[in-house]
Amino acid sequence: MTSLTLSWNAASDNVAVAGYRVYRDGALIASPAGTSTPVSGLLAAVLYSFTVVAFDAAGNVSAPSAALSVTTLAPAPAPQVLWRAGMETGDLSEWSGVDNSGSAQSVAITAFGAGIPPKTGNWVMQQSITGSVGGTRMQRFPEITALAKAGTTFYVSWWDYFPTKITFGPSDMLSTFQICSQDSNGVFSPIWSLNFNGSNSTLMLIWSANRMAPAEGPHAGEAGPRVYSSTTSVPVAQWVFFEVMITPSSTFTGAVKLWMNRQVIFDQSLVKTRFPDVGVGGFQYVQNTFYGSGLTPTPASHYVDDVTISLGRMP
Repeated sequence: MTSLTLSWNAASDNVAVAGYRVYRDGALIASPAGTSTPVSGLLAAVLYSFTVVAFDAAGNVSAPSAALSVTTLAPAPAPQVLWRAGMETGDLSEWSGVDNSGSAQSVAITAFGAGIPPKTGNWVMQQSITGSVGGTRMQRFPEITALAKAGTTFYVSWWDYFPTKITFGPSDMLSTFQICSQDSNGVFSPIWSLNFNGSNSTLMLIWSANRMAPAEGPHAGEAGPRVYSSTTSVPVAQWVFFEVMITPSSTFTGAVKLWMNRQVIFDQSLVKTRFPDVGVGGFQYVQNTFYGSGLTPTPASHYVDDVTISLGRMP
């Protein structure tokens, strides 16, 4: 269904205009006193004809206005979803792999069991750090490997739930999403990392967080880590929708764009997003992570649902 608003010029009358009648394809749909009216319940990609008449206090009715023909917009095509994980199998088998280090783990759990509202089903992924330092990383390879080789722009989206604010000091950190690649020596590193600010729960997009990304980058003429900071805090105790657009490139033609609840948070273009295809280098993948240290509270957890890799933004 779709909607629109009709507006017209006021009519004049030797008595007084009492109101208007609006017709859609000859059927009366509204009788407003003013010179506009909302029209809802329209079907997409359909031609409609609208006319308006005025009437006065004496009951006189004007001739109909010239007909206005309107064709409603066709719905946007659904993006091609290449992979989706909803955890409704009751486990994490939809993922390519899990990598845990320190005191951290990822498990499938029911939203009811976690004491949080469900999102798209009964099951969610819980990622937890239970000690002073730890990391758990859920990875997906096949689709992204092919897209990276072709240089095809793709999108990763997920719903995230943080039960409470997580804080940490300036010497500690918390990362929740990473774009990773393999260098010519076979070493895997996060090229781009989505991290939290420990004082105010805003986000930081970091190039070469571990100083192991390509030497020059992310933009031409730059080198060493780069931190891009947002001013919007991540909400707590509610589901938050994240989207990341990635244009794979080992040269300065790539892009990384991130939305939170449909609002743009980061937009970096003309950047590198992976290692070049030298030796065993160039392999690319993404991972939903929960990797950090010195967190308050500890244990700290968040919950993830409906993760997708697609060729367009999800509706």
